[in-house]
Amino acid sequence: MDCDVCNRSHDTKRLPFLCAVDARNHIYEGRIKNLHLLIENEGLQKQISDLLVDTTVPSKDRKDSLQSQQRMAEDRTTQILAAADKLRNDIKAAREEIKAKKAALSRRRSDIAAVSNGLMERRVKQQKEAERATNMSKYRWSQTAEDMSRTRSFLCTEAARLCGLKRLNKPSPNQYEYHLGGLPVVDLTSMNSLSPEVISTSLGHVSHILMLTSHYLALRLPAAITLPHRDYPRPTIFTLSSSYKHGDTSFPSQTGVTTPSSDARNPESQHVPRPRPLFIDKPLPQLAKEDPATFSYFIEGVTLLAYDIAWACSTQGVSIGDKTYFEDICNMGRNLHSLLIDQETNSGNMFPIPSTPKSQDAEDGDVQTNWMGRFSHGTTFYFLGNAEGTEFAKNFKLPGPMKLADRLKKKLVSEAPAPDWEVLEDDAWKIEDGPDNESNATKDKFTEGKNSPHRGSSGWMKVKNR
Repeated sequence: MDCDVCNRSHDTKRLPFLCAVDARNHIYEGRIKNLHLLIENEGLQKQISDLLVDTTVPSKDRKDSLQSQQRMAEDRTTQILAAADKLRNDIKAAREEIKAKKAALSRRRSDIAAVSNGLMERRVKQQKEAERATNMSKYRWSQTAEDMSRTRSFLCTEAARLCGLKRLNKPSPNQYEYHLGGLPVVDLTSMNSLSPEVISTSLGHVSHILMLTSHYLALRLPAAITLPHRDYPRPTIFTLSSSYKHGDTSFPSQTGVTTPSSDARNPESQHVPRPRPLFIDKPLPQLAKEDPATFSYFIEGVTLLAYDIAWACSTQGVSIGDKTYFEDICNMGRNLHSLLIDQETNSGNMFPIPSTPKSQDAEDGDVQTNWMGRFSHGTTFYFLGNAEGTEFAKNFKLPGPMKLADRLKKKLVSEAPAPDWEVLEDDAWKIEDGPDNESNATKDKFTEGKNSPHRGSSGWMKVKNR
């Protein structure tokens, strides 16, 4: 505020009282405060006057209202005090719990500190002990597997010897003939010249020794073989796609396999697995001429049997020669003899050995050249069903049984002898003399036919007129 007299700005520190205006400006704030105090004092006096003027006596309702308000205030105060006491107790309990937890944590820290002293050394020691126990278990496992393989090999060898599996020398050099059960093991390429009894009996012996071997070796053959049983007295073999399938089975009749034309009448029979016969009741050339379906099924059956033998040899590391050569795969006598008798002289394995869970000590200390009895489907050690065993089986690379059957069929059909003889029934040779002579002749024929080794074809042989 400028002074009207001296025309200068107000300054309380510099020439404060030069004129009356400066003096007025100096006391201005004090006067304002005094005015506020006077106004407040006046208001207080008015309130006091109003209270003093109100001298009326309160009524009963007013008293009751005031008493109720007082009791409510007391109750509220009591509740507040109770809640405060409860909260105080909760706080005290929480503090005690925290104190107990701190003490427990302190004890645990001290225990951990005591246990941690030398912890790494104990861990290393325990790890070494666990590794040592694991290696020992693996070593014992490998030793048990080796003992089992030797036991399997011994059982197979003794079973083959008890069944009479032998190898005989032929007059030709490096030519052998294999016998089983007192009969020669049938050569698939020369079945045209063999009688049906010899073929059926030989195949039955081969099927029996092969099933016994697969049982001892715990092998699951690719083509399942059914030995003679109560419901069916002849050996049969399933195809690769029909093997090990549970359900109904349509076995062939004893006189021959059911033809596809007869099965076509029954739609349900088309979905039933049909095993291939390992027997015949007629000479093979005659069977091929009279019943081509039975002939085809029989050729498939013997080829599947030879395929099973070759596959079993491959799983045990036994060499069968050239795997792509038809005669080597279908030489059942030689392959059986190599698998069961000559396996002790086999050196090494013909296929790469898959990785196994053997310990390093067992691998370094056990160098075995005989792999007979190791690979199987019955044990987890050298298991043929896992990834390593499946990869190991892929190295066999055997030709398919159907291809082998086609080659065998073509070979047998091409080598079938020309029909230079005519088969006549017994009625064509009846003697036209008296009844006594006829009965005697018939009796002699029956006796001779019964004792003859070729009872598969009835009748007499006569040179055909040319």
